[in-house]
Amino acid sequence: MATRNPANVIVFGEYNYGATMTEYTVTATATIVDQINPGEEMEKVMEAMVQRGTWIGLSTLSNSDKTFSVTMENSSWADAAEVQVALRLIGGNFTLCTVA
Repeated sequence: MATRNPANVIVFGEYNYGATMTEYTVTATATIVDQINPGEEMEKVMEAMVQRGTWIGLSTLSNSDKTFSVTMENSSWADAAEVQVALRLIGGNFTLCTVA
């Protein structure tokens, strides 16, 4: 019979990843759901960001569908400002986006 190992502790709010995770919060200029070609701009966001890390997850939309967070593993982006420059080059809803 198997018994529970007391060393296996389950803790809320603790993440056990093998590598460093970085979260970037992106706020687009306008609602993302109203893209002319649905999904095209978000695909470009993903393509830009994975140039310097592994895309792990995407949050739900907030702030009238303009804000979301991206979690990256082993991100080599210098900081959020560098991500912001890259995403603004996408244009469209991201022309004047902010990244924190």
